[in-house]
Amino acid sequence: MLRLLAVVLFFAFLTGCASSGRVTQMTDSKIVGERVVALDAPSAPWVIEIQNHLRQKGFKVLRWSSTTRVSERTSATRTESYNQAEARYVLVVDGFAPYDWANRCFGGGFRFSHISTDLVDTATNGTILNVNGSGYSENCPPMSGTIFSDIANALDAVWAK
Repeated sequence: MLRLLAVVLFFAFLTGCASSGRVTQMTDSKIVGERVVALDAPSAPWVIEIQNHLRQKGFKVLRWSSTTRVSERTSATRTESYNQAEARYVLVVDGFAPYDWANRCFGGGFRFSHISTDLVDTATNGTILNVNGSGYSENCPPMSGTIFSDIANALDAVWAK
């Protein structure tokens, strides 16, 4: 009996380390339109996991918000150049998960000291949604968390069906 209690407490401790994300939605209105999101994210190996989870939810994920350079003549003496946005919504990602052998999970997941994502509407420059958390990501048995799924599910919930 004592051994069973020790095993249960051990697994409760391990799963307690798998923190999930906290979602804060800044607006009640749903986004209507194409499910296109650009990423403003670091060059880290875990960013592809966010992209994959978003694609599974039906999003088109662009790595940059604009790639087209446009020039317009505004007057006889003035020409303005700017980058034309291909995506109205940008997912700004900030996080830290060391990926050296001592901090990686056997299943290929990551242990985040922190991760924070903001969905920004470039037309209004306003934050629509924030998801933040820490702990283990998916594929970290037996301590797997739901960090990438939380981000994808939160974005999916903001778009009108």
